[in-house]
Amino acid sequence: MNANPTTVFPITRRTFLSTGAVLTVGAAALSSRARAQTNKNSKLRIFQIGTGGIGGLQRSQLKGYAAAEFVGFCDVDRTELDKVAAQYPGAFKMADYREAFAKRVGEFDAVIVECPDFHHAPMMLTALKHRKHIYGQKPLVHQLDELRLMKAGLEARPEVVTQMGNQRACLTGRMQAVEVLKKNQLGKPVEAYVWTGRIERGHYFADPWSAYPAAKPVPENLNWDLWRGPLATDIGYHDDIAPRRWRAFWETGGGQLADWGCHLLDVLYFAYDLASPEAVLTHTIRAANTGHSSHNQSTLTYPGGGKFSREKFVVHYNDSGLMPSFAALGLPAMKVDANHTLTVCEEGALLLQADGKVTIFRKGKVVENEPLPEVAPRHHWKDWVDNCLGAKKPLWTPFDIGVRITEPALLAVKATRYPGLELRWDGANHRFTNHPPANLEILARDYRAGFEPPAVV
Repeated sequence: MNANPTTVFPITRRTFLSTGAVLTVGAAALSSRARAQTNKNSKLRIFQIGTGGIGGLQRSQLKGYAAAEFVGFCDVDRTELDKVAAQYPGAFKMADYREAFAKRVGEFDAVIVECPDFHHAPMMLTALKHRKHIYGQKPLVHQLDELRLMKAGLEARPEVVTQMGNQRACLTGRMQAVEVLKKNQLGKPVEAYVWTGRIERGHYFADPWSAYPAAKPVPENLNWDLWRGPLATDIGYHDDIAPRRWRAFWETGGGQLADWGCHLLDVLYFAYDLASPEAVLTHTIRAANTGHSSHNQSTLTYPGGGKFSREKFVVHYNDSGLMPSFAALGLPAMKVDANHTLTVCEEGALLLQADGKVTIFRKGKVVENEPLPEVAPRHHWKDWVDNCLGAKKPLWTPFDIGVRITEPALLAVKATRYPGLELRWDGANHRFTNHPPANLEILARDYRAGFEPPAVV
């Protein structure tokens, strides 16, 4: 990957470039009037929804960058909101993001969404409706049917520049891995194994299969009604749900599989431009209920042939640190932690750590001197800002590819409701073809009135 970051590429949608990145079409499609509005004072005016947690990472990466200006903040935690807003004199602040679009929509050009998964689609589609550029956290959406809504919104707003928050994609090792796989340096791909860590009570997760805990008094600084947002279920506040352990519950998060999917499966999409999975089969100890299940072992089947070694390309996607048998794959014994992607090819294998460490195997042994390609540096956040302002830099994960990377993660998660049942998936029509109850039970959800995702036309 030797292209200069500012090289102008042909404008296509859903097309992978020779650099391994996907070109954003948003800035290139801006009308002169829209570009002039966005370029007011040569700064991108950003409204951030969700200021705590990883929201601080986005601010830190853009701190001091002259092209970006945070002009407004939204958070349902008043303490967190006041603390952040105090660092940005003059920025507006509010608890309800809908108020910003109703009353201050002309004061910002772009939106950063850093909220729990179940808020993503309503917030991002609202931004698309108002023609705001978007940086959206992964997984891009929470429901399979929201993938359809997001695709339709993107088609209606080709001028909007988007970026999904899988920042690890821009690590040197991960970009090199994409290039190695893309050019078949280890031969055609045979299959892939991907695994996350354990699901257990900790900083981000409650125990698997957790019921909602008994409600506690809502802290004075927290607007719990707005935190619930689109949830139709009237769940009570508990610190096992907010501010972080919402990931463990079916209605609010996606367990380990959705939480890590876009960080681990993305390399396969960048390298091989995968189509939608044809089927998903998840085995687990018992079906997910109010809480997500554990020890989930999913098989995702893709159409193969051509650039693949077999007629089907299979991705084994597990949580709970469930790794493949290295002996069965002809690989040496090794100690490997969670969050890895292992791509098995005809002439070797590539093991990629989430943080970018690459290990290459040939003939069952680690290769110490395997040549790795040079790759152009990327800045995940600044490149998004620059494109919003009219540049034509490649972006790794605009939403066009973000919805595709999110799809297999959600399929693996939702299939935990049907352990051992293989669900056939029609990605073009966003339907299961062999089990009608799945289309009623795990495809979509009801939204509380006033918080529905808007139509983008």
